[in-house]
Amino acid sequence: MRSGRWDEPVSVLDRIIAILEAVRESEGSTSITRIAVATGTPKSTVSRLVRDLVRQRYLARTDDGVVIGLRLFELGARASGPRRLSLAAVPVLAELFNATGEHLNVAVQDGRDMVSVISVQGRLRPAPSRAGVRVPSATTALGKAVLAFSNDESELGHIWMGLDRSARAAWERELACVRTSSVAIDRCGTFPGVVGVASPVLSPQRQPVAAISVAGPVADMDPQRMAPLVRHAARLLSQRLAL
Repeated sequence: MRSGRWDEPVSVLDRIIAILEAVRESEGSTSITRIAVATGTPKSTVSRLVRDLVRQRYLARTDDGVVIGLRLFELGARASGPRRLSLAAVPVLAELFNATGEHLNVAVQDGRDMVSVISVQGRLRPAPSRAGVRVPSATTALGKAVLAFSNDESELGHIWMGLDRSARAAWERELACVRTSSVAIDRCGTFPGVVGVASPVLSPQRQPVAAISVAGPVADMDPQRMAPLVRHAARLLSQRLAL
């Protein structure tokens, strides 16, 4: 690590990089104390920098300390997505693309948004999304597929805050239908002229891990025909991740 004054920009940058590397090398959650020991940085300084990194979503807090945050993935998504999800999804997306020829996405939830992990371009021009792009959970098929199976009341509460009583009741009915069918539909609610159909990727405990979607032009996109194809792809991806 470079020596120098604490307020020198390059020195601060060195320490931030050292903190991120220490968290990465922990291969899980790690504490402020362990980061301080690993980087040779005063604990008070580590605490301050970690607080800023969490605020900017480069790190995320857990019950045991901190882990790498989703923003680092967003910045590097075009180069490489989360390795395990990407490797499991590639053959599933290939099969789904052969069956539909439409725009495909695998996305994970981050707060009120879904972040695209893998994107396969179909007929739509321009493509409605690409790897690393954020889309709102409340309106997208991807988001509704995940939210329908979420047990996190705080996530749902953020979305409910912006809805009146009638809209909330309609939204809750829609999520109930998604839980029954494992299929969510976005009828031009996010991108004009684009219909999306999505299904949740679930853990063995039936917790949402991600969602997979197919999107196409409203003029000839048939959600009823796409639903079983997307549902099958999501179940296959769930099985591959479980293995």
